[in-house]
Amino acid sequence: MPRRVAVGSTNPTKVEAVRRVITAAWPGVEVTGHQVPSGVPVQPLGAAQTEAGARQRARLALESAGGAADLGIGLEGGVDPAGFLLSACCARDRKGRESVAWSLRMPLPPVVVRAVLHGEELGPLLERLGGVAGIGRGPGAVGLFTRGLVDRTQLWQMAVAGALAPWLTPQWDWFSSPAG
Repeated sequence: MPRRVAVGSTNPTKVEAVRRVITAAWPGVEVTGHQVPSGVPVQPLGAAQTEAGARQRARLALESAGGAADLGIGLEGGVDPAGFLLSACCARDRKGRESVAWSLRMPLPPVVVRAVLHGEELGPLLERLGGVAGIGRGPGAVGLFTRGLVDRTQLWQMAVAGALAPWLTPQWDWFSSPAG
């Protein structure tokens, strides 16, 4: 059981998602947000960039905590050029073991995908087109397009829980080689 978890973001929806999952799994664990660079473009395109951003955020969150955290959590949102919202989470421990999970992969309107592919960032674009101020630190695209049926914190909770599976159920020997 971890004692402290460092999140590679200070975005309140991301930190709260991690806090909810961590405290449900391990009551009393401290969760702190850390501002760290993702190492990918401001608007990641595709699964590879999105996952790379989550991995770097997890690694740098651990480093930023200065050895005080047992786990680092990185969360990165992106857009699949095929027209989908992407949400990746990476959990990393001090031994360098990592686990990556994804949340809801939902379609985006073509007008949004075209604008992102032409260089616009999703959050400011949706603020302009959808009329929701602070969308990236609030409901997110998922909240806008599901009319609040799923909010951004819930979206991230799914990915966080999935990424934590190896630490939640260690008896499954997650980090051994699949080849046996």
